[in-house]
Amino acid sequence: MKFVFAYDVRIEQVRGTEQYYHNYFDYTVWQRYLEVCEKLAIVTRVVEVGKDEPRLNRKLSSGPNVSFHHVPSISNPVSQLTKRKEVIRILEEQLQEADGLIARLPSEIGTVAIGVAKRLGKPWAVEVVGHAWDALMNHGSWQGKCYAPIMTWRTKKAVRQAPYALYVTRAFLQHHYPSWGYHINCSNVEVPPVPQQVLDLRLQRLDEHKDGWQTAGIVGSLASNNKGVDTAIEALSMLKGQMLRLRVLGEGDKGKWIELAERWGVADRVEFCDPVPSGEEVFRWLDELDFYMQPSFQEGLPRALIEAMSRALPAIGSTAGGIPELLPEEWIFRAGDVAGLAEKMQIMISNRDMKRNAAAANFATAQQYTKDVLDKRRTAFWQSFKEEAVRRSILTNPGMVKG
Repeated sequence: MKFVFAYDVRIEQVRGTEQYYHNYFDYTVWQRYLEVCEKLAIVTRVVEVGKDEPRLNRKLSSGPNVSFHHVPSISNPVSQLTKRKEVIRILEEQLQEADGLIARLPSEIGTVAIGVAKRLGKPWAVEVVGHAWDALMNHGSWQGKCYAPIMTWRTKKAVRQAPYALYVTRAFLQHHYPSWGYHINCSNVEVPPVPQQVLDLRLQRLDEHKDGWQTAGIVGSLASNNKGVDTAIEALSMLKGQMLRLRVLGEGDKGKWIELAERWGVADRVEFCDPVPSGEEVFRWLDELDFYMQPSFQEGLPRALIEAMSRALPAIGSTAGGIPELLPEEWIFRAGDVAGLAEKMQIMISNRDMKRNAAAANFATAQQYTKDVLDKRRTAFWQSFKEEAVRRSILTNPGMVKG
């Protein structure tokens, strides 16, 4: 059995090899689907890099029974007109010999893939991982703002009609994108089992910390305004005289953010760190923080926040997406509210007892997102989708059952 996975993400290929890399979509992510199918075809954007050139991504995405099929970007009006036919052709090639489609939304490639699957009579399912309106309205370009209502409508229509829908939030995305089909909530973020020692060391660090510098952190792409880095920098500038640094970990051009920090007079207190692969390297980076912030304008269920919580980090988050599903109300501020974020940061700096309570609560919440817990739920969902694909295959090809 073969499934096609369609999404709009930029995967790096080492030129002249079959080695593909992505810091999030590594091979362990594809193994979730290979639990129920024998082959998985990834249809997305691929960019070649030389063997000796620096890569943004360092985790291996390629592996047994996974193939990659490059389509051009169709995320702007010009490419919609000039490249759409090529995208449809490649999707048709892959779906004609496949048993089903998994489309991750919102994305242009995923939405086009659904249309192709419906026309070919292939079973299809969606993973709903973000809010199209928030993502485009806060992207930072006028094109994004103009396209936000169109993409939101298209995503709503696709999810509503989806026979199978997996949401990464418990309620937020379900409210904005309801589905008529069989649907579950299951985070696409998972953390390894974390020993009690992590919480013990965090509480010990909080108890031993006396007067001195504290460090807050944000993990997120610098390629757009979605992660609220500008909100955090401005909020930091309001805390004059406080011994607080901000560290930001993420890919993208640092130039405009450094200029922003200089404009607000906090360049000496803000550090932009080069991206590292998810997993142990991110955990080590998080362990050096005193508290974490997720001041986003757009989210599904933020991976970085859950990872920070699993390290028993006290955390502040905005009202975006599923963040309020993770943090108690006392640590939530309205997205874009600079003064609101500065107030929460001030409490983090000065109130050790509240930080201790937040550390313990976050550590407990993160246990709901361990791999073992989520794998069972996710695999059961994809198994039901596989059964539908098998049933459809039998009806289409009597006497022939695919494994």
